[in-house]
Amino acid sequence: MKKFNSFLLRNQHLLMFIFIVLIATLVSTDMYARMGGAGGGSRSSGGSGGGDGIGALIFYLFMMLPFPLNWIVVIALVVGIFVFSKLKKQGSILNKVQGSIIPGKKDVKGLAAYKQLHPDFNEEQFVQKVSKAFTDIQAAWSEKDISKVRRFISDGMYQRVNTQFKMMNILKQKNILEKLEIKSVIIDKIETDGVFDVIHVGVYASIKDKFVSESYANLNSASFEEFVEYWSFIRKNSAVAKDMYNTYNCPNCGGDLSANMGDMCKCPYCGTITNSGEYDWVLAEITQADDYVTTSHLHDMSNTLANKVEEISDSDSEFAVQNIEDKASNGYLQIETARVMKDPKLMRRFVTDEYYNKFEIEIKSASHFVYNRIFLNDVTLIGALQKDNKNILALSVKSSYQRVVINGGKAQLLDMAVTSKNEVVMMSKDILSGQNKGSIYAHQCPSCGGTISDTTDLNCPYCGSQINSTKNEWIISDIMSQNDYLNYFRENSNLFIANVNPKKFDAMYKVRDYAFNNILIMIAADGVFDAEEIDFAKKMAKKWGYAPSKIEGMLDMAVNNQLVLRMPEDRKDREKIYKLMVKTAAVDGNVSPEEQALLDNVRAQYLS
Repeated sequence: MKKFNSFLLRNQHLLMFIFIVLIATLVSTDMYARMGGAGGGSRSSGGSGGGDGIGALIFYLFMMLPFPLNWIVVIALVVGIFVFSKLKKQGSILNKVQGSIIPGKKDVKGLAAYKQLHPDFNEEQFVQKVSKAFTDIQAAWSEKDISKVRRFISDGMYQRVNTQFKMMNILKQKNILEKLEIKSVIIDKIETDGVFDVIHVGVYASIKDKFVSESYANLNSASFEEFVEYWSFIRKNSAVAKDMYNTYNCPNCGGDLSANMGDMCKCPYCGTITNSGEYDWVLAEITQADDYVTTSHLHDMSNTLANKVEEISDSDSEFAVQNIEDKASNGYLQIETARVMKDPKLMRRFVTDEYYNKFEIEIKSASHFVYNRIFLNDVTLIGALQKDNKNILALSVKSSYQRVVINGGKAQLLDMAVTSKNEVVMMSKDILSGQNKGSIYAHQCPSCGGTISDTTDLNCPYCGSQINSTKNEWIISDIMSQNDYLNYFRENSNLFIANVNPKKFDAMYKVRDYAFNNILIMIAADGVFDAEEIDFAKKMAKKWGYAPSKIEGMLDMAVNNQLVLRMPEDRKDREKIYKLMVKTAAVDGNVSPEEQALLDNVRAQYLS
């Protein structure tokens, strides 16, 4: 032992140099990591491969160092590279997806701080409200009557449901839900957003789910699902506690709220807006397990923007990111409804004149379709700037959709799988804006607060002011692709007050993550996900370095048909993913018609 210690002392500088080289080499292996075909060794076109450089370094160290130090260092280097590479692979965001299991949490982020400010907060009572909201909303969805729960859901949340109802009515569909069972409800984290508190809750449940169409039987589907969803509730931190979940009475005057409540969540007697967050928790968002995990990094970066938009929020004492995101959700879905109906007037109130003219030209040449499915997966604030005397906010919008075209009395699928897309919604408001006395997204005039009926009129019937004006309200001024926004950001980078780097939008998803997600969809394309296919998926997961014990969430979602097709922005990455999907389809020696249709659809949509 003394000889060994003496050896270390004599060679400490050399060993330190080797240690630094070793660390640098391990870190550099990430630079050379590329996904090949089905685990093969193909490389990207940019730069030389890393294997030769590492091999040369190992050879150099072996020849230059004295025996036995050369063997010790080389063995340590090889083992270190292997271990680091394996840990790096298992660091995939997909390993964190919870499919049909939800973990308990000992330390809920933000809970202790919240309870200090609100010592009367009762976790058990809150969870009971969440359970009731979950049950009642599922029943309202199945009945296609959201008015029964309108009093405690946000305007954007209402529009998410209402838009899908409109599509279902066109397709003469209903979604029958049976055997609902809530297995677990946990508080995941609590945040503060301006004058609002936000609680994110994980719900683990099972349900029998049937989509039935009276006219288009090929759209019918049925499944029994176990799933995890994350529900986000907001309430003002100055709220006067009322119970909006176990009563149909107005929290202000006690009037009956059981009458139909649609676009306007307003007491018919005293005019109180019941879902303002003034009285009780309001459901603002529902996020699937994989989206909740994969967009968490974007939310973390977005949260840092809140303190940097003070110049924008000065004129609005109740400015909150969650409110802006809710308005963006609402307006975005109004636009998508107008797209399907081929009637731009339906979204006229929510957009600027410039975007209206752009949209009007766009839909003239667009083919007609109906959404068989349309969901907003995530809406997140990613940037704020000032330009042309306006405050401008940029919001990342991730949606999932499946389109059909009605032809000759038949419904033909345009998308063989529910598909994800990412866009950026721009919202504008004058820098020297007046006080917002009402929201157009809640059918109120921003200038006077008067109730606006559900028409396409552009002027308030009470004060005559222009409804879609940016003087008092946030109005959608554009919708861009991610690449278009990247160009916009480059051109206006000096004007941004705060921003999330657009290059980091897809930072958590690597090429292999897209590929594994889409391969699972490919396996389930024929409606069957048997034991042999599950075994194949697990082998692929292991081959690509995923932790087998942690990838169960993705497998659960695939079995329950809950995954959506995802593709990155880069075309070369799309080509790699498509080739892997082709290989997966042919792995059993037989490409089914459903698999081939999906492959053809992916090629046409992403590679043509």
